[in-house]
Amino acid sequence: MPDAAARHDPEGGPLPGSEPGSEPEGRAPEPCAGDLLPALVARLREAGLDPDAEQLCDALWLARWTRRPDAPEGEEESGVTGASSHGRLPGERPATPSVRPANAHGVTTDTAPVDDGAAQEDPGDTDHRISLYPVPLPSAAAQDGVRSDEEDGLRGRAGRTATTLTLGVPAAPALPAPLELQRALRPLQRYRPASPPTRRVLDETATAELSARAGGLIIPVFRGVSRADALLQFVMDASSSMRVWDRMFGELQQVFSQLGAFRDVQVRYLHRGPDGSCAVSRSPDPAAAPLNSADRLSDPTGRRVTVLVSDCAGPLWHSGRAHRLLHQLARQAPTAVLQPLPQRMWNRTRLPVTYGALSRGEGLSGAAVLKVTEEAGGVPTTRPGALAVPVLPPVAGALAAWARLLSGTGAGRISGAVGWVRGDQPAAPAPRPGDRMSSLQLVSRFRSTASPVAGQLAVYLAAAPLYLPVMQLVQRTMLPDSGPSELAEVLLSGLLSRSRADVTGMGQWYEFAPGVQEALLGPLGRDEALLVLKHCSEYIEQRFGKGGPNFPALAYAQLGEGRGTSSYVTDIGPRTHGGGFGEHGESEEGDESGERGGSGSRVPHPFAEVAARVLERFMPLPEQFALYGDRRGRDATDRTTHTAVESARALLRHFDTDSMVQYLIDAVQLLRGATEHEERPGADPELWAEYARCVLRLWEVQGGGELLREAEHAAELAAAQPGAVRERAVLAKVLHAAADDRRRRGDRRGALNLLRRADAEYTIACAAAGLDPAEALRLTLERVRAMEAQWRLSGDSSLLQGAVGMLEAFADVWPDQENRPMSLALAHGRTLLHLARATADPEQSRLYAGQGARSLRKVLSGEGGEHTMGTQTRILLDLVDALLASGTEPDEAATLVEQALATVRDQRTRALLQLRAGRVCAARYEHTGDADELGLAAEWFGRAARGMPRDSRAHADLLAEWGEIMLRRAELPDGRPYIGTAVRILRDCRTETPSDSDSQADRLLMLGRALMLRHRATEDRVDLREAEHLFGLAAREARDPLTAARCLLELGRSHVDAYHVLRRPARLDEAAEAFRDAAESARTAAAERENPQQFIQAVELSAQANHCRGMTYEEAGRPRAAREAYRAAAQEWRTMPDGGGAAGETTAARLAELER
Repeated sequence: MPDAAARHDPEGGPLPGSEPGSEPEGRAPEPCAGDLLPALVARLREAGLDPDAEQLCDALWLARWTRRPDAPEGEEESGVTGASSHGRLPGERPATPSVRPANAHGVTTDTAPVDDGAAQEDPGDTDHRISLYPVPLPSAAAQDGVRSDEEDGLRGRAGRTATTLTLGVPAAPALPAPLELQRALRPLQRYRPASPPTRRVLDETATAELSARAGGLIIPVFRGVSRADALLQFVMDASSSMRVWDRMFGELQQVFSQLGAFRDVQVRYLHRGPDGSCAVSRSPDPAAAPLNSADRLSDPTGRRVTVLVSDCAGPLWHSGRAHRLLHQLARQAPTAVLQPLPQRMWNRTRLPVTYGALSRGEGLSGAAVLKVTEEAGGVPTTRPGALAVPVLPPVAGALAAWARLLSGTGAGRISGAVGWVRGDQPAAPAPRPGDRMSSLQLVSRFRSTASPVAGQLAVYLAAAPLYLPVMQLVQRTMLPDSGPSELAEVLLSGLLSRSRADVTGMGQWYEFAPGVQEALLGPLGRDEALLVLKHCSEYIEQRFGKGGPNFPALAYAQLGEGRGTSSYVTDIGPRTHGGGFGEHGESEEGDESGERGGSGSRVPHPFAEVAARVLERFMPLPEQFALYGDRRGRDATDRTTHTAVESARALLRHFDTDSMVQYLIDAVQLLRGATEHEERPGADPELWAEYARCVLRLWEVQGGGELLREAEHAAELAAAQPGAVRERAVLAKVLHAAADDRRRRGDRRGALNLLRRADAEYTIACAAAGLDPAEALRLTLERVRAMEAQWRLSGDSSLLQGAVGMLEAFADVWPDQENRPMSLALAHGRTLLHLARATADPEQSRLYAGQGARSLRKVLSGEGGEHTMGTQTRILLDLVDALLASGTEPDEAATLVEQALATVRDQRTRALLQLRAGRVCAARYEHTGDADELGLAAEWFGRAARGMPRDSRAHADLLAEWGEIMLRRAELPDGRPYIGTAVRILRDCRTETPSDSDSQADRLLMLGRALMLRHRATEDRVDLREAEHLFGLAAREARDPLTAARCLLELGRSHVDAYHVLRRPARLDEAAEAFRDAAESARTAAAERENPQQFIQAVELSAQANHCRGMTYEEAGRPRAAREAYRAAAQEWRTMPDGGGAAGETTAARLAELER
């Protein structure tokens, strides 16, 4: 019966003063109290209590039989009746009709309302409409028809501040198909924990049988209920970057809760405690709920299955505490990490993954014992002290496989990814201060690795305040097809971080790294910027009311330092850098009428600051707003140009026209005399800068260390003056020239130091205010050339990445986007080509080459007249190189080379084109496998060699390419006629290669391989001995362990061939030693790897060397040593992605045969 508990005492009898079946008449149906239970739980948690479901039921039951502390004394005598009226459930009406208040004489009055504010149902009202705002009750005076002015004012304020009726509006789901996820997780319903079941039910059949056998004595028999006996701990990492996944976490929680596979689903949030340790609470806000030790997640009984939702990039992961927590939980019960980031980003987090076949252990506790086999057919992988934790994407296929693995249904093995966690996981090394990247390097790195949508989102966010709700609003409106993963890419890119001024502690505010916002605003279009401002303005209206300043007006009003005429300017706190805000990070809700007064709603400062930056980019700002981005360092008054400077510039123009050195000498003499007559040396920076420039030009023509030192002295005097910013570009150019001079003299370290000084001077010069676009372009290109020279000396490819980012940022801010200078695109393409050649990762190298080809293609197809015929040909050569390096079909490159060969007549240029024609044929062979293409490539290389000077380094490089092509052709089954030519070309290449060249070892290796081919074809022992000598020499000359491993592997094979020819057992010992050295050198290369491709190459070399060592021991009659070598090879093959393929199977077969 409804409300039975309210109308009966604990013994079941009716309460005094009530009759069975009596109900108050005319009362509307009472709403369900279930919607108020969450509010009650929230209140309890605010008070520091954290009850579970059972404790909450006890508290509600107890509340019905206790009275409030502030209840009148008279209610205590009423017993249960009074208690029930004050201690009833939320939303529950009293069982008996309301007692009307009595007057002083004890007589009840009829004027009091029957229900305290309850709306009575009007039978005549059939509109069935509700008001979003509750209507205030009339006062007693109003009931009598009297209304005072004071009540009118109160009524007006009450009408404005009345609590609104909250309506739920369905939002776009974060999960595309939650029903599919729930269907995929259904196998979890058959999961059984290893511990005995906690619930028992009466087994009627067994009870009847046992009772019958006992002669009528009732003996109950209980059986355990194992279905849904486990508990699920659904934990979310509460780091700032995980805020974007809140909706997905809520939807996944609903999926698991409705699954019916768990007795309870406990939601927890993982925080970083005050001491840096792991802590858990029931709220994503660490201040909203008590923080408890993460040990509460532990369950030695093994009944709790833990699923941690994390991007594995928060502070707990960097400190290693998250790894240690996962290790502790994985030892007790099944544990998994649900990784919301795209899989291509997983290995960039603090929990990198490995892929393999996953299987569970034996028995009921097997679900907690995860076995990982990284290669098919191999043995389970074990890492001492580490446990494997499954890493799952939020997709149906992966979750279904994990559910089958836990429940023991389906196939015995599944394919998946695991992360390895240790109980003593060390913290990540702190970044060194010198490793901090510039803003352009950060933006360039982000653009090269991020998805296109994430890159566009970062541009849009540069025009918006970095407040997470606003960022999500901008993403939904500007990129509606994107999701949280793209926003997470931006948050984890290193471009921004949590704002230090975020006093809310919620991690909702972010700020860009210095200089990043300016670099990202470059590619933002005007229409896109206005659209972003429009949506941010609408957010301000919804959050802070319509009476406040709108978005563009906010920029002028709040950044005008009080000089504007707006009447609503308020103090917004101190300005912070890069998106911080003042002391009011979250303003109070203002009234909708706009009557704020002195304590009205205040808009955080980033809204105004970002608006000013966007307006500054697309429209001129008043003078008082020039404080943003104003970098002028000199006085407002311009100095008068010296007459000697004007005369020297005229002489330089004559020199550029007639190429007569006398004009240049006269300019130097003129400026030298002017500087000697100065009262204070260096007082006129412009004069000394022009003097240094002219002396440098004369040094470029005549040479001589004295002139170079004179130019350096003049440039340093010019740059030393206060406010001299542009003059620093002259000093940088002189330092660059001095670095080139030192490099030619062999002082590489001194040259590198000078180039670093030049780059610092260029940085200051490029930041000077008042530079016209042409001058800024010239300085940028000079700085790029200096960075390329620095890269050639140091080998640091990050310099090229910085140069690319700088050129891209400069192109984005060029005034006329439709007509950018071709020199800018040319420098961009060539720098990317250098970067492609310097990058060890093949995939990344092809990407850089493709980007460079697009820029060079634009330059080549642009309007002619800017370049001469020779310059045009050099651009074409660079474009062909970029196309070939990009790995695309070589048809376009072949067409370009063919067209150029038809018009070019210069012998040296034709040789370079013929060299590219040979590379095109070699690329065609890679795509088609046609051996004739190698023959055509060799013919083109031969023509190019005849047109290139033999004493140049380029000729030796050409011979190396030619010899490599001939060697590849000779190694084919029908390649015997080409062996002699390959030996001859590679001998010439060795003769022309300097002994200290970095390529010496590779070229010796190729010559040795060609000699071995000829030995196997002709059985000439001289070739065998020479090849052995060359392999040993190449191993000693190798500069890196990977090349040394290749040389030692070939040396061992040549020793085996020598044994077959000479039949001397000592040669087998020499071969085994060479193979052992090759394997060790390959392992060293794997440890020093720079990219995954080099790691795979090193592991493959090590496996081949160990396999060859095993074969050598077999041939020497040493089966025990052979087994050891084969085992080492098999272990190496298992680390390969395909298990080594046929070679790995061969090793396994040989090992199996020896172990019989």
